[in-house]
Amino acid sequence: MAPPPPPPHLLPRSSSFRSSAVSPTSPHKDRHRSISSIPHAATAPAAAAAQLSLLRAHARAGRMRPAREVFDAMPAPGRTLIAWTALMSGYATHGPAIEALELLLCMLGLLLRPDAFVFSVALRACAAVGSLRLGRQLHGAVAKLGYVGADLFVANGLVTMYSSCQSLRCAEKVFGGIAAPDLVSLTSMLSAYTENGCDAEALMLFMEMVRDGVCDAFTLSVALRAASSLGHVGLGHQLHCCMIKMGLVGNEFLDNCLIGFYGRSGELQLMRNVFDEMDIKDLVSWNTIIQSYAENLCDEEALAHFRAMMFECTGCDEFTLGSILHVVTRRGAFDHGMEIHGYLIRAGLDSDKHVMSALMDMYVNWATLHKGHQIFPLRMLKYYLSVQGELDQFIVASSLKSCASDLDLAAGRMLHACILKSNANPDSFVTSSLVDMYAKCGALEESNLLFSRTKNPGTAAWSAVISGNCLNGQYGRAMHLFRRMQGEHVQPNEFTYTAVLTACMALGDAVSGMEIHSNSIRNGYGTNTSVLKSLVNFYLRQGRYHQALKLCLSLSNHEVSWGTFVEAFSQADDHTGIVNLFHVLQRCGAELDHHTARLILRSCGKLALLEEGLEAHAYMTKHGLASTACMNNHLIDMYSSCGSLRHAFDAFNYMPDKDASSWTSIIAANVENGCPETAIRLFSQMLSKEKCRPTSQAFLLVLKACAETGLVSEAFRFFVSMTEVYKIQPSEGHFSHMIEVLGRAGMFKEAEHFIDSVVPSESCASARSLLCAAKQNGNDETVKLAADKLARLCLLSKCSTPKETTAP
Repeated sequence: MAPPPPPPHLLPRSSSFRSSAVSPTSPHKDRHRSISSIPHAATAPAAAAAQLSLLRAHARAGRMRPAREVFDAMPAPGRTLIAWTALMSGYATHGPAIEALELLLCMLGLLLRPDAFVFSVALRACAAVGSLRLGRQLHGAVAKLGYVGADLFVANGLVTMYSSCQSLRCAEKVFGGIAAPDLVSLTSMLSAYTENGCDAEALMLFMEMVRDGVCDAFTLSVALRAASSLGHVGLGHQLHCCMIKMGLVGNEFLDNCLIGFYGRSGELQLMRNVFDEMDIKDLVSWNTIIQSYAENLCDEEALAHFRAMMFECTGCDEFTLGSILHVVTRRGAFDHGMEIHGYLIRAGLDSDKHVMSALMDMYVNWATLHKGHQIFPLRMLKYYLSVQGELDQFIVASSLKSCASDLDLAAGRMLHACILKSNANPDSFVTSSLVDMYAKCGALEESNLLFSRTKNPGTAAWSAVISGNCLNGQYGRAMHLFRRMQGEHVQPNEFTYTAVLTACMALGDAVSGMEIHSNSIRNGYGTNTSVLKSLVNFYLRQGRYHQALKLCLSLSNHEVSWGTFVEAFSQADDHTGIVNLFHVLQRCGAELDHHTARLILRSCGKLALLEEGLEAHAYMTKHGLASTACMNNHLIDMYSSCGSLRHAFDAFNYMPDKDASSWTSIIAANVENGCPETAIRLFSQMLSKEKCRPTSQAFLLVLKACAETGLVSEAFRFFVSMTEVYKIQPSEGHFSHMIEVLGRAGMFKEAEHFIDSVVPSESCASARSLLCAAKQNGNDETVKLAADKLARLCLLSKCSTPKETTAP
């Protein structure tokens, strides 16, 4: 009694399978009768052998349609196990791999017993389609037939199948059961480790293989990939030496792997050396070095190698164009991009979706900079549809990005309608792009409605809707959405964290911000640059400057706005914090601007820290910040505050061009440090300079110096010069110092006359100065007079202040 056929749900769905394998009198038979190149089923054994040879040739070359036609034309009795195996192997190697599995099920239905090689091909097909369930069924079948321990083909196929289906532990069990693993077994397990992210285990196995003397070019390439993933540059150098020792340096495959390894490790000079020493550079070599330069932001080198490649080679492929278009977009070299566009049309690559996606990104950025060409990306989409005939998710997402950038809501709605009309199920990338487009175009309710109708939204969609609500000022809703996202156990990404931290800053929610900080650390984003920048801004806004500074130490210098930190400490009047921050800047070698340098000098002066001030002066000189007159004035002020007139004079004397503010600074330094005579002498020198017009502050300082030295005549000469020659209107400070000069000289009558005749009647400062001078000299009459005048002025000042009125 014949065994029952396979269950219907396991039978293949394609008509070709049923026609060729189940029913000999199928429509395929009539369809292939006109093919003269295929021998008839009733031919001699020699003709059957010719058919088998033709089948194997087509299958090996990847011409699967002719191979299937030859197989279908063979008579059912003539379809030997070799014919079945040849066709299955072709499908497993060149695709579609699902056809190989359907052929296996058909063989079982026709009571053909597969051998070990057929099972190994079927396992390879399971690995290609990622079918773990069917792979386990095949594992059970080969275990019953005794092929697992006896045949290495089957064991290696099982290792590869489990590895491709992300079942690494099962692959390890199969590998552990192999009594004497050969090079293929070891390499399969090595690849299994690297494909599943277990690079450390891969390197451990590689060391065992090297110790046992089992190593070839492919093994070294896998070890290089693992070393690159773990960042072991030193191990990569050792592997390079091993290749030289084994005489594998001229191997194109390994040289390309070396170029990729050094490029990913940032060792660009070593990468260039390997590339230059290659005798024959194929397309993979050029693509690898161009992509490596592009990923390391070396745009000039990437473009130079692209030009050299186009000059030396016959052409390029979609990988080359994708990398170089990203470089062109980043540099804004849109003229080169248009040339590349023309080339890819001539080369017939304008239908490749990855190339067209990169091209669309370039034109979107171009349209963003040139507002007169906003419609161009949409024309590109129309052109792509005319070539390809169907929508592509990447191209649609780029078009939506263009609409969002241009705030073109009408075009975005048209694209949305096209997506719905095409009955294409948009992926998460397109959905998030739609949500983002509506939010950026101001249609927040449409954005939220679209998100609410999305089934099982992913991280990208959640990030888009949270960012959109923040962009439109709906910070409370953004926080609510983030809490929902956490409740549904969706993993946030860097865009989610930056958006929700913006909401925390806007709401002033310090507790939630710190919770998000902890959450980002738990989810592996604690060192992400974008998240760290947002956290720094958050803590600065909260006034937690030291916490923000602690986070900045994890960022590179060009990613930190040190000036913002210094400004924040300055607004908090934390001069000690600014000085400590300056020590951090010294260790980091950070670049400062003039405003930041001025704040550092001011803090050193406020705290009278001469040593730190000298360090700051040296640091600023080294970075070219001490060459301007303005900065030298701040240096003079800092040294003056620290009580070091010698250094203040050095800073003044080294100035090539001294303006009025420079002279004023050095005069102030002498007045503040008890050298009024020197201040008066410097002021007289300044008056002799043609280009140095004295300021009101300079006259105030020199009058104060005259008051301290008791030089009445010089004070009146300077005062008259200020009002008559330089036409400077005296302030209360000037009047006060003049009264002080007369009072200290005991000239109280002259001081009273000066107040009555020169000083404005509403000036309180002059009366107060006269009162102080009279008290110091014991002149009771003048004290009484000055006190009465001061009391009258204060009373008048109160009476002139408008009273508050209440509403009737």
